[in-house]
Amino acid sequence: MTVAEALARTLRRQQVQLVTAVPGHGATQAFGAWQTQRQQRHGQAPPFSFHEEVAAGMAHGAALRGRRAAVLLKAHGFLKAANAVADQLAAGTTAGLVYVVFDDPTGAHSDSVLDVEGPARRLGLHVTRPDPEAALSALVEALAHSEAQQLPRLVILPAGLVDDPAPPVPERSLNAPPAYQRDVARHVCCPLFADYQHAVFRARNEGRAPDAVERPALPRVPDDLPDDHRPMAERYVPLFDAFSGVDRAVTAGDTTVGTLFALPPYEAVDVCTYMGGSLPMALGALAAGVAPAWAVTGDFGFVAAGHLALLEAQQRALPLKVVLLHNGQAAATGGQPVPLPAVETVLAGHEDAVIPLRDPSDASACRAALRETAARKGPAIVHADYPDG
Repeated sequence: MTVAEALARTLRRQQVQLVTAVPGHGATQAFGAWQTQRQQRHGQAPPFSFHEEVAAGMAHGAALRGRRAAVLLKAHGFLKAANAVADQLAAGTTAGLVYVVFDDPTGAHSDSVLDVEGPARRLGLHVTRPDPEAALSALVEALAHSEAQQLPRLVILPAGLVDDPAPPVPERSLNAPPAYQRDVARHVCCPLFADYQHAVFRARNEGRAPDAVERPALPRVPDDLPDDHRPMAERYVPLFDAFSGVDRAVTAGDTTVGTLFALPPYEAVDVCTYMGGSLPMALGALAAGVAPAWAVTGDFGFVAAGHLALLEAQQRALPLKVVLLHNGQAAATGGQPVPLPAVETVLAGHEDAVIPLRDPSDASACRAALRETAARKGPAIVHADYPDG
């Protein structure tokens, strides 16, 4: 058995339910072994991801909902995913979440030489660089520590190790991961909770009790929102009145005013991380068996990065559901314009999945669009059009 095969077997033995990867020396071999083992046991193999930020967001979506997850990457890919990782440290996790980065110290299989350990530690991530004979046990320990701290962890392995003969797979089996508990103040990354989330992160990272950190009060939406967000939130009320009644196991939000409907009395969103992260987060939960899974995104976040997860949904044949709030601007970050052709260009590649909602002020139209979306067998996107911002 090679190290790559043993890594895959170790992840399976530790009940890791979702592994994502982007091709690269080391990651390719390890994920290939995972694909083979999944094919043998389940009759189908999960695909490689196209983008590291999506792979990271999916893994976090699964782990936050209590399913262990791992991401297999090269060093350069980890830096592409670092935006997502930063918010994972802020939001925390529930089940173990481990990044395995395959180091290429001479650049033989890379466009340049890059040591990822320094940047990862600067993010606040706990990093392990084990000796080759301890690689498998280090992976198990990283999963266990991730679960105990409710923070992701990083294991760095030499890329050339994957083809070597493997040491014995550790006999240790971790207990079942803790159950997910919805917690808006911890899981919705936004300015309202940033200080609190950072204090919780520091407590976890330093081995202190995070529950000792004083919790912030939850404002009510839309009445208690800041003046610059309240007018747009008020326009979203009819849609979220309808959305609150939709059957949902998890809803991931984006960096958009609509995500603030995570607050009472709506409680319509469960988690929010980076710009464009709602679709990968929801898809990751779905891929790990948490369904139905919905994403709420603004047009800016959707065009910037969120739509990349639709490619994942297609190749995995998963019924991701999306609410796209199209108001022609990045309302959460100052009203920067989102040109209509940009949205139309992205949606053109998924036109069969689009369900138009031309008047989201009409409560009955909102309910009808959401019902149709929920009933679709594959991915579906409610395109809620709010003209004139």
